[in-house]
Amino acid sequence: MNTQLRLNVILPIVLFAVLAVGVGLFTLTRGTGSSSAADSSQLSVIHRPTPVSPAKTAKPRTPTKPVQSAKPKPVKPAKPAKPVVKLNAGLPPALARALTSQRVAVVSFVTPDSGIDEMAAMEAAAGARAVGAAFVTVDVSRERSARPFSLMLGVLKAPSVLIFKRPGELFVQLDGFADLDTVAQAADNAYS
Repeated sequence: MNTQLRLNVILPIVLFAVLAVGVGLFTLTRGTGSSSAADSSQLSVIHRPTPVSPAKTAKPRTPTKPVQSAKPKPVKPAKPAKPVVKLNAGLPPALARALTSQRVAVVSFVTPDSGIDEMAAMEAAAGARAVGAAFVTVDVSRERSARPFSLMLGVLKAPSVLIFKRPGELFVQLDGFADLDTVAQAADNAYS
């Protein structure tokens, strides 16, 4: 019964509000169309702009910028130039690049498709990384990469590891397989 009472009171209020909004919208849209037609048929007023004398026209203002004093630009400190690395003449290009980037370079001589040589090269690379030295792999079967080293050192054996320090001096030569710790210790000794 309580629900029935609410519907009897609320429903007429909601219907009245919807009806009022609809009538209001109809009147607004209908009224603007008919009033403009009635105004144009009954009134024929022509609005002419009144001329403005040149003396009354205002000149456009130019914005004035505040005067700024010239501030000196802060001087940036000069970046220190990278020191030029002096290397021995006649170094193989791969070794010269390695010694330009790091003070010590580990060079591993390998024969392709040899399991022991590949493992020796991986150990030498890990040893070089452990102490922050540059690493170069030389395939002794490729004349282009091996020839500069053979001209400098003579006969090349694979596997073997050579450790160079700046300016291009051979520090130690490890013939045969050398593990990570051996290569890392030898390269670390080259730094001192």
